[in-house]
Amino acid sequence: MLGLSITVTMDDGEQFLAEPTMGTLLRLERHFDLPSAINALQDMKLEHLAWLAWECRRHSGVTVPEYKKWSLGLLGMEFNADDPLAEPA
Repeated sequence: MLGLSITVTMDDGEQFLAEPTMGTLLRLERHFDLPSAINALQDMKLEHLAWLAWECRRHSGVTVPEYKKWSLGLLGMEFNADDPLAEPA
């Protein structure tokens, strides 16, 4: 577990949690020709975040439309990252 998640809300009311894995982050780097997905997460473009949420959804086994069609149904996204410096509760 990387401590990363994206809360996604679609225009049909569906809401889900996308949790990036090392594999989906590697695909993000390759798809957008990024030097580092980790650095991209610190200064993420909205397109990258949406694509990553879509890729996570596909990777989870859910059948989704092609990205362009899927992205038109996005209502909202919230990127969540655990603070690595936070002390355990």
